[in-house]
Amino acid sequence: MKIISVEAEAFAIPLPRHFLGSNYKYTHKKGMFIHGKTDDGIAGFGYLGDDFGLGQNIAKAVNEDFSKILIGRDPSDVESIWHNMRPLVRDILGDRRVALHAQALADILCWDLRAKAQGRSVVELLGQQRDSAPIMAIAGYYTPQNSLDELAEETRDLIRLGCRGMKLKVGGLSVAEDVARVKTVRDAGGDTFNLAVDANQAWSLTEALEFVNACEGLDLNWVEEPVHWDNDITDLAALRKKTAIPICAGQSEITVAGVARLIDAGAIDICNLHPGYAGGVTPWLKSANLARQNGLKVANTGEPQLSASLMLACDHGMSVEIYHPDRDPIFPQHCPAFSARSDGHIKDSDMNGWGIVPTST
Repeated sequence: MKIISVEAEAFAIPLPRHFLGSNYKYTHKKGMFIHGKTDDGIAGFGYLGDDFGLGQNIAKAVNEDFSKILIGRDPSDVESIWHNMRPLVRDILGDRRVALHAQALADILCWDLRAKAQGRSVVELLGQQRDSAPIMAIAGYYTPQNSLDELAEETRDLIRLGCRGMKLKVGGLSVAEDVARVKTVRDAGGDTFNLAVDANQAWSLTEALEFVNACEGLDLNWVEEPVHWDNDITDLAALRKKTAIPICAGQSEITVAGVARLIDAGAIDICNLHPGYAGGVTPWLKSANLARQNGLKVANTGEPQLSASLMLACDHGMSVEIYHPDRDPIFPQHCPAFSARSDGHIKDSDMNGWGIVPTST
């Protein structure tokens, strides 16, 4: 089996409203699709959704550079292909974000083709560890009103949508106001509702300490990227020593070595390396294994088209993180796992490869 074609394209879909985090704003769902075929007629398909607005450049890099590494290769040799692509990431004058996303897309395609060639899902290929994983919505974005009543209703709406929890956006208001938002979601969701928070590196260590101290007793699953990136490893380690709330980070790392530094510093309880930012699923799996060896959990920030499989292949995995369809219209359209959700969980299903389809089913 040999890959005979690879093609990537960028997409940008206007969202019905703006989604405001602590220090950023989403107006469109942006990303890149990738298609590939083998000489025995197997068609592969995948996508990534967090592109830093660089989708056109990423797709161009795939089509002009990374595709040359893939064409003619057997996708079953996915790790060797990943290493062969690595020199394209090392141009110190290039935009590393573009190269890493392009490598990630190519890597995701190879995993899809590899599984499909065996008539299996990626979950089966990696080794299924769980029958299901709870669904957590990345939600609670800021609004012009920041109404607590509206936040409570959003929480109830997510439960109706089939979510068992929420990763609430924090860091965009005062610590006291964000604590009030946490209490609102806890009250609206109830004691069994999984609740985590994500500050997107918005706080100083002092502010992060104030927040976690105020949230003791609210049963947070974790607090994610709570401190500024300037000195994050040291500050995360200091924060972790002073709170019982698990600390989640790794999304801003771009290598397995970066994850290792977080672990060695005692900075995290949960690792959430982003496969798009780090060059693919291949390094994500290595970081997940590193986390397991150190008794830590793993998460997969966003990209539910991947985490719907990865979380079932990790006995130390957390939730499958999705967005409301208003924030992410792509996952419901291209992944049958969304409509197959049951009792607040993504469950093992009869998927082929990643279970991502080019058109809605």
